[in-house]
Amino acid sequence: MPGLVPEPPPLPVAQRRQHARLEIRMSAEIKASSGTFTATSRDISEGGVGLEADRAIKEGELLTVGLFLVVDDVEEERTPPLWVKARVMWAGESDNGTYTAGLRFEVISPAQKTWLRNVLSRLGGLAKA
Repeated sequence: MPGLVPEPPPLPVAQRRQHARLEIRMSAEIKASSGTFTATSRDISEGGVGLEADRAIKEGELLTVGLFLVVDDVEEERTPPLWVKARVMWAGESDNGTYTAGLRFEVISPAQKTWLRNVLSRLGGLAKA
């Protein structure tokens, strides 16, 4: 029909979010080809994690990421860290000189998914309280 504007095509599957993200701060240890360093999570979901670090993270790189649950600024001893392989999907530099990156979990076992669900459920409840 004349005058109708066609709808834009749907986003490619790779660009659609499959998991809800929670803005949660967790300590992270990153093992990259350039060495090991620490970072802090900005947000996390069952599919990946957003990070802030004091050094650049290379887009496309496969990393080993350790996520540590921290409660009241102390690492939670009862909850062991989650170690998972993740791919850097995007990376950039913030205005304040820190670096940010979005990582997608590449290899994640059922036990690791359970860890994530438990932590996200626990911390999501704390964030709402």
